Amino acid sequence: MTEPTDEALPRRELLCILANPPLGSGERTRARLGLARDLLGFETFTIRNLFAVPSCTVTDISTLGATPDGWAQARQQMEAAFSACDGVLLAFGISEPTGAARKYHREQVGWVAERLVASGCRSFQVGDGPRHPSRWQRWTSRHHGELEFSAALEASLG
Repeated sequence: MTEPTDEALPRRELLCILANPPLGSGERTRARLGLARDLLGFETFTIRNLFAVPSCTVTDISTLGATPDGWAQARQQMEAAFSACDGVLLAFGISEPTGAARKYHREQVGWVAERLVASGCRSFQVGDGPRHPSRWQRWTSRHHGELEFSAALEASLG
């Protein structure tokens, strides 16, 4: 009996790691993540965040994330999700917060990288960085302008 190849393994749960929860519905982001889920061949997706405190914009993390509490809470939530996923989509953005929050952000990103290796899950991102779904169209139009968005996104997910 031979071992199944990666393509033969079921892809049930895609863990999507974003920056922090929105204050609003996040409907547009969820729609983009659903498209990525489909293009990557997963059945469902779960969202977890590097930082647990909701805000209007990610720039608010510089102020809200100056202490370790929201980072520690998010890490606990991500830990459980890592145990249940079959793949990870890194989509927390390419900008770092400023001030004291930058240290916590870098530690959290380092922890995610270590956890990815330990989990053995395949990871994905759009292009050459963990772009947020709100920036995917900008990236794909620059690099695959001749393609419709979904085809360009599929070509950019790696």
